[in-house]
This record gives sequence, structure tokens and C-alpha cells, in this order.
Amino acid sequence: MPRSINTPIYLKPLSVSLLQESIQVYECCSAKGAINQIESRIVNTGLHDVPQLSFLPPENTMFLLDLDHNKIERLHSNSIKVSAQQVTLNFNEITTIENYAFNGSQIGLLHITANPKLTQLEEFAFKGLLNLRELDLSFSSIKTLSYLGLESLEVLKIRNTPTLHTIPSLYDLPSLKLAKLTHHFHCCAFQYPKQHSPIKHAAYEESMRQVCIKSQMSFQTTGFKKRKRAVEYANTYRPQKFPNDHLTEQALGYLVPQFGVTQQAQKPLIGHFIDHQKPRDPEDAYEDMGTFHSSPTLINDTSIEVFCGNISFKLQSVQCTPDPNALNPCEDIMGFIWLRNSVWFVVILAVVGNVAVVVVIWFSNTEVNVSRFLICNLALADLCMGLYLMLIASMDYHSVGTYFNFAYDWQYGIGCQIAGFLTVFAGHLSIFTLTIVTIERWFAIKYAIDLTKRIRLPTAVRIMIGGWIYSILMAMFPLFGISNYSSTSICLPMEVKSTFDKIYLYSIFMINGFSLVLIVFCYAQIYFSLGYETRRTSHKGELTIAKKMALLIFIDFATYAPVAFFGLCALLGYPLINITKSKILLVFFYPLNACANPYLYALMTLQYRRDIYGIVSKCGFCKTKTQQCAIREDFPIGKPCPLLPKDENNSHQCCNNNCDQTETNGSGPSAPNNTYV
Repeated sequence: MPRSINTPIYLKPLSVSLLQESIQVYECCSAKGAINQIESRIVNTGLHDVPQLSFLPPENTMFLLDLDHNKIERLHSNSIKVSAQQVTLNFNEITTIENYAFNGSQIGLLHITANPKLTQLEEFAFKGLLNLRELDLSFSSIKTLSYLGLESLEVLKIRNTPTLHTIPSLYDLPSLKLAKLTHHFHCCAFQYPKQHSPIKHAAYEESMRQVCIKSQMSFQTTGFKKRKRAVEYANTYRPQKFPNDHLTEQALGYLVPQFGVTQQAQKPLIGHFIDHQKPRDPEDAYEDMGTFHSSPTLINDTSIEVFCGNISFKLQSVQCTPDPNALNPCEDIMGFIWLRNSVWFVVILAVVGNVAVVVVIWFSNTEVNVSRFLICNLALADLCMGLYLMLIASMDYHSVGTYFNFAYDWQYGIGCQIAGFLTVFAGHLSIFTLTIVTIERWFAIKYAIDLTKRIRLPTAVRIMIGGWIYSILMAMFPLFGISNYSSTSICLPMEVKSTFDKIYLYSIFMINGFSLVLIVFCYAQIYFSLGYETRRTSHKGELTIAKKMALLIFIDFATYAPVAFFGLCALLGYPLINITKSKILLVFFYPLNACANPYLYALMTLQYRRDIYGIVSKCGFCKTKTQQCAIREDFPIGKPCPLLPKDENNSHQCCNNNCDQTETNGSGPSAPNNTYV
């Protein structure tokens, strides 16, 4: 049967008490008559509540109260009232610390570690606790820490507590010298107290200004009440003369009572000669007697440096760990002002461009083919990248200057998880779709005569289903602990702690690198398949194709190659740039592909303009223009060729102009109608 010891035990005077390995004890006794108690240990028991310690005499100061390895579930109000150098409640099952749990106690070191179920720390939990110098709440699940009762705290330890949301301001912990916390951004609060708590910083500055004003007014006697006794003495003051113009013990015995100071208090001066100054006028002596203040003034021990009316406020420096590192510096999300402004330009281009592509493809009357299907998938992927940038830019705008105040809510909240998922998903789906688009174009041009060697629409659908599944899986790995999206403010999986993290990141770089090489190879094959005359011609349409392919390859390299290079260097242990500079690549250059693709693959093509005219004509606009485009698509209309040209060159150029309406405005000499790219 479980035992409950409730009967008070009267103990003889002793210095150490020990109760351990009594796993059946649920409630422990109260100790009466225990005086001169130096150590008290109740460990490894089934104790559910703190034993009654109110019977300890108030003059008894303990060295240690050890309640480790029990099953204490709750610290009730006024449950601990002791005077001890150290109190430990480690390895219990504490879930809640109620208000005034330590009311009336004087504790130097309070350790409540390894209580993972501790989630509720009430606002006045430490209220009434005096002279606490060190507090350890590591390995718990608290979200906030109230500063009430922690005014004298010098050491704060809350390690391995990922749930910790906010910490008190430096102005609420005026004695703090050392802090060992869990998150890097919490240390930024101690480095930048003004940004951490602007209201309290303003109040602190105002209080210091008031102290400065009062200190300046203390040198002036105007407006203060003067002591009545000083006035009376000034009226009865008479100069006294002493031999040799020096004050002796006899003279001192005469003068001291006049000022209300006993001779006993002046013993150190007896026997020592003091230079005597001749008395001045009664008014001067009256001023020397000081001033009377109508209300008492509290002395502020905060140091103030004043120079020419400018006040410099000095706060104590706090040694805090973990220090802000390369992944989590004390800066805004964007880091640079120009980057903060430029990213909105990329956001607008990416979102507007890709939405325009998707809307036109979905609502046009044109039959869906492989090219249109792939371009629609590419636009959806790039639209997700634009939405990621919008989330990042919006959060940066909301938290500019004070990001570390929002770091926990952002990095460990649903917002950063969504943003990270979007960017990884969009990046993989985009480069996957670009690869399929390039291969489809390569088949169409390389095997222009053999129509059997083409990617059909059902095949393209199956391929893209596989691409979507692959992209979703790659984006979900960080959600299940393989790297994570919470390691940085830009929500990218950049943390490497385990072998699985390295394998995941290496696979990303290898797959995307292989895709990029394949894209370059296919475009090179397409370019050289045009023939020497076509590549060297000055014809406008053919020259546009060559330039377009060169631009596509250049943009792919400009966006993926720098990220891959610096990322691999960092994975190998040789980071060449810090996180601040890497944001330029990851937030600006890497998403450039998302805003360039819709313009290069869709918006600048002739077929896209035809689709727009078709959609607009449904609303009763531009019907004539739509009919002209339809006629031009079936029967190319150009400049008529003269029957008898003056020379061969002019006739050849005219015929080429006729063909230029359908062929060269598409994707190449053999590009079929009704296609993008």
C-alpha cells in the first residue's frame, strides 16, 4: 500500500536529514523542532507534493534543500518558504508553478531543471522570493518567463528549451550578468535592448533625464525651503576669535553644539589643527547650512555620464550564449535596404507574369498540347516561388529593425514552414519542368521528320505527375526532421547536424546540377542542328532564336550555378560567404528564374498573343484582330512576291518574309503552330 506520512515528526537538533529511495511515499511529513538544519535531502521517492517546511525557524539558514528525482507535480502557492543557499527540484514531474510559490523565501540558487512537463509558469510565480542570484529552468517546456521577483537575478539558465518564446527585457533584469539560453535570437535582445523593448527603453531614458534635471537643480538654492533652525542660528550668529587663528579642542567644544553635532562624532578631528577661515556674513553662513527638500529623494545607482547636456546611458553588459552565428545573426530578414526594395520588384514580376500565363492557358479556346501543358506547370511552379518571396518580403516589412522580437513566431510558426515548403517545392518542380520542356523541344527539332519520336500528351502528363510527387517529397523532408526550415530567417533548409541532413542537401545539389547540365546539352544540340547558314544569317527571326537560347542558358546558369557553388563549399566545411551575403543569392538571384521564365517561354511568343486576343474577343473586343490572327495562322499573309524580281536576292528575301509570320515567331524553323516556347 502506498504510504502517506502526514504526522509531524519532532526532530532533535541536527544538521543533515536524508530520505531517499522510498518510492511508496506520496506525501511527506512536516518537520517540527528541526533547528540548525544545514542540508535536507528527499530524493528518489514517490513524493507528489513539497513537504511542509513552514515549521523551520526563521533564523535557520540551510545550505541545501534537495528534492530531486521525485514525482512532484505542482508547486502550490506558499508551498516553499525557506532560507537556503540552494534549492533543487530537478528531475520531477512538475507541470505548473503557481503564483507566490516561493513567497517569503530567501534562496540564492534555485534549480528546477529536467522537468519536461513544466509548461505553465504563472506571472507571479517568483513574486515574494528574495535575493535570488541564480535560476535554472533548463530542459523544460515553458513559453515565457516573468521577471517579477527576479530583480536581483545574476545568472539565468534556460537551455534546451525550444518552446521558450520570449524572455524579459534587460530593463526588467537590472542585475543580470550571465544568460545561457536556447535560441540565438534571444541573445540579440540583450545586445539591442532598445529594439527589444522600445517602450521600456523610452521610460528608462525619461527617468534618467529626470535624474539629470534634479541633479542640476540641487546646485541651486532658489525655490527650496530653508531650515528654520538655520535661520534662527544665522540671526544669532556672532563671530568668535581664537588664539593663533586655529581651532582647538576648546573651540571645537563650543562650535559643535551650535550645529547640533555631538563632540563624540568628531573624535577623529581632536588634536588636529584645521586651517581657520574668518567668518563671513550671516547670509553666507546661512547658505552654507544646506537646503531643505520638501520630499525625500531616492538615490539611483545607475551610472550617468553627462557632457554638454547630452546624456549617455550605460547599461550592464550581459554575457549570453548561444551567440548569434552565421545562420542566425542579429539582423533583419533581408539584411540590406536595397535588397528589401529590390525583392518587391521580383515579387511583382513573378506573381503577375505567372498568373497571366496560367489564366490565359486555362481560359483560351486553343487545344491543349504538350507545350502548353508543360508551360502551365512551369508557371505554377514559378508562381509558388513568387508567393514564397511575397511571404518573406512581407515578414521583413513587418519586423524591420526588431526582427529578433518576431523570430520565434516566424521561424517556428506555420508561416516559415509554409514559406520553406513553397520554395523547395517550387525550385524542384521548376527545374524538373524546365528539363522536360527542353527535352520536348530537343525531340521536336532533332527528329522533326520522324513524328513517332515525340513526347505525347499522355506521356507528358505521367511525367509531370512524377515530377509533382518528387517535388512534394523533397519539400516534406525538412518537415520531418531531415534538416529544417526553422534554422534561418529565410526559411531554407541550411542546417546540417546529422548524416541524413548532408545526404539530403547533397542530393539536392546533385539532382539540380545534373538537370542544369542536361538543359545546356540539349540547347547546344538544338543550336548546332540549325546549320551553319542558319546560325550565321542576319535574318531577324532566325537570329532571335539563337539569342533566345543563349539567354535561356545564361539565366539558368546565373540563378543555379552560384547557389550550387557556394552551397557545396559550405557543405564541405569551407563557407566562402556568410548568411548576410548569401541572402543576395538565395532571395534575389535564385528566384530571378521564376520571374524570367513566363516572359521567355510564354508572354513574348506569338501564340500567347493569339490566345489573349481569343479570350478578349469573347467579351466583344478586338474581334477583327482575332479574325486576322486566325486567318494568318491558316493562310500566311505577307508581302506578295513580284512575278519578275529585279534580282535573286530580293525575291528570296520576300519569300522568307511570308514564312516568317508562322515559323520564326514560334520556337524555330520547324516549330508547329499552337505552341509556346
